[in-house]
Amino acid sequence: MQKKALNSVLYFAVIVTGIFLAYKTIYIPKQGELVALITILLLYPIFRYPLTGVYAAFLIAPFVSFLRRLYYLIHARPTIDPLIMLTDILVAVVFAGLIFELREKLKEKGHEAGAFLTVVTIYIIYMVIRTFVFNIQPPSESIAKLKYYAPNVLLFYIGFVYAARLTHAKAIWYLTLVIGVVSCLYGLKQLYIGYSSFEKIWFSSISFTTLFIKGIARPFSFFQAPAAFADYLVIGMVAAIMIGAWGKFKSKVFAACSIPLLFSGVLITSVRSSWIGALAVFFFWFGFLKVKKTANRIVIIVLVAVAFFSYQMVDDVLSSWLGIKSIKSAVTAPAGTGKNYVDLLVTNRTGAITNPFEEHSLLSRMTLWQYVFESSLSFERIFLGRGLGTLNSDSLYVTYLAEFGYPGLIVALFFMIGFVLRGLKTLDRLTDDRVIVLTKGIIVMDMVLGLMCVTGSHIHAFPGDMYFWFFNGMLMNVVTMEKRIVQ
Repeated sequence: MQKKALNSVLYFAVIVTGIFLAYKTIYIPKQGELVALITILLLYPIFRYPLTGVYAAFLIAPFVSFLRRLYYLIHARPTIDPLIMLTDILVAVVFAGLIFELREKLKEKGHEAGAFLTVVTIYIIYMVIRTFVFNIQPPSESIAKLKYYAPNVLLFYIGFVYAARLTHAKAIWYLTLVIGVVSCLYGLKQLYIGYSSFEKIWFSSISFTTLFIKGIARPFSFFQAPAAFADYLVIGMVAAIMIGAWGKFKSKVFAACSIPLLFSGVLITSVRSSWIGALAVFFFWFGFLKVKKTANRIVIIVLVAVAFFSYQMVDDVLSSWLGIKSIKSAVTAPAGTGKNYVDLLVTNRTGAITNPFEEHSLLSRMTLWQYVFESSLSFERIFLGRGLGTLNSDSLYVTYLAEFGYPGLIVALFFMIGFVLRGLKTLDRLTDDRVIVLTKGIIVMDMVLGLMCVTGSHIHAFPGDMYFWFFNGMLMNVVTMEKRIVQ
């Protein structure tokens, strides 16, 4: 009797499980439910093995926008999509699981984090404060913008903790290259075959006018925009060079074959700053890093930044409809006044991109930058700015000036220049070839992102934010990695 009762319970459990699975197979959870489900499934593995969360974040993040668009086949686009927060939640959970280990790592001797950990901590706290205090826009709007400033900075601490694990660092770069190749192939599919139905539905729900050239959307692959797609491919090119230096014959062949594919993907996005960034990858790796003296390196960085800016300026002058006299009057006129300001920033910039070479975007940015510099001379804005998320100036450095005053500009430069200088100083003392390749890759990535941030905010969104903060955290403790290898 007891055996029959046990069998009955077992059969009933099987039937209930079958019904539940069938329901879940047919029922598609809403965005918030999916975020909760993924978080719950990963919660135990992440707390047990936090490195699981690192892999999950780098694996899931490239496909979040793709997943969001799939939902538009079933659900209308929400005002705030919970899926946007998925990787931020994963990063926060990983950080929570590593707090005690981070505390122990900070007590160890040998790392070179120094002032960087302190500045990063102050940076996060200050970003949160400026979301609510001395902010010219409502807190509800600033809180939404905080996502682009603070959450992924936690990856700096996570990278610092895992700096001694060369195998896992290499695995993330291999993963980056594979995803980069797959995304590039999908981008080429969008260009030559066309867009899927869920992507066309997305087109109808957005006001992203610069996505289109002559009414045709620029390829964006799995990502949120063509610029993000191009950034990922540029980082993928760094990964390819690193893997070529690390790998055996098959890996070298794969890396070599992927580079022209990734470069073609950057070209089809029509993002000119990324074109320059892709070329800069080779210049920095095969040219700049051959220079030994720090003073010479600094001079080269400055010259490259000037050349980058000058190229875009000259290209705008030669290809724009304005003419040199009109350009001069637009740039030298009182900032923010007159029809030129509105035309350059909005109307004519949007209308000009029938060809990427004809988009005089730098001129529109320069007019905005002039306005920011002139309006930042009041006592309050010199030291405080306008507050977090109040004025995106199409340049990381000018944005920080506009939003946080000159202290914000100094902090942005501190990160961009400081990480590179610390990496170069560390590079000169390393002896293990594998660690040297990793360090060179991080330095090149930093310089390319720093260069492209002259005309964009590439570390405020994926992929720049995740890679920049995680691998620079690792850079602060890379000496420990070599010591472990030697031991």
